[in-house]
Amino acid sequence: MSEHSAAPVFPPHVVGESYDFQTIRTALGGQPLPPNFVIQRDGVILGVCLGKMWNPLAEGDPAEVWVGRKDPLPKWGVKLAATTGALPVYVRRDEGGKWFFIGLHEVTGSSTDPNDIRHRLKPPVITNISRIVYLKRVDAATTVTAAQ
Repeated sequence: MSEHSAAPVFPPHVVGESYDFQTIRTALGGQPLPPNFVIQRDGVILGVCLGKMWNPLAEGDPAEVWVGRKDPLPKWGVKLAATTGALPVYVRRDEGGKWFFIGLHEVTGSSTDPNDIRHRLKPPVITNISRIVYLKRVDAATTVTAAQ
């Protein structure tokens, strides 16, 4: 089941450039609804914003999204894991800092295996992970332009 429309619109953002959160949400057409790690409209995920404090492997290959256990995070982790098609991904390297566009990614899988999760826990900051979602970069371009 696809969680993406047939013709997604991507922002005219440049890989490696930084943006503030509101600019990202507006460019993607997202609604101001929690949780903030997913930019969504009407329940459809349009993009992902990952703080490195909570997702230290967000810039890995594959990138990893560590979904928390507090509601509504697990529900959105399931939705993200089921999403098909390219998603713009932004990473905040410093708490309170700007968000850097790291390119378009696709979901390649996910895990709820306790062994996978246990190895990623980093007390006292990261103590509860419900799911790990794996993302693979799919774009080769350095600029993403809005769909016509």
